[in-house]
Amino acid sequence: MLGYLVVLGVCLCSCEKEQVSMENMIIGKTFGNQSFSITFESSDSVSFKTKNTLYLLNVKSSYKIRNGKIRIESPYIKRPDSDKITESYIEGFTGVLRKDRIEDATFSVIGPNEREQFFGDKITLFVEKTKDHQ
Repeated sequence: MLGYLVVLGVCLCSCEKEQVSMENMIIGKTFGNQSFSITFESSDSVSFKTKNTLYLLNVKSSYKIRNGKIRIESPYIKRPDSDKITESYIEGFTGVLRKDRIEDATFSVIGPNEREQFFGDKITLFVEKTKDHQ
């Protein structure tokens, strides 16, 4: 019985270390596709950019990762009137973090005065190659 508890404890500790390692690994990396990218700037700050859209949207927000799932919530409790939106914001984002990609990414980004709204539903975002991360 004691041996079983020791093995269980080692497994739990190993999983926790892997989770922390994966979260630290993404800092400074950009994940994206041909029309959207997300960059993890620090352990709690992320930025989004749209590509190839009429209005290019740039958004900064905070994020949380729990059990490999990324979650970003709207900064607003209730969606504001379009004439009161002066900056782009992320209305929501969820995805599953993997080593080289984010799977099942579902999100909505709202632009100033709602001139542009950008949505993704269960897409995969891959690590983008940069000069610093080849």
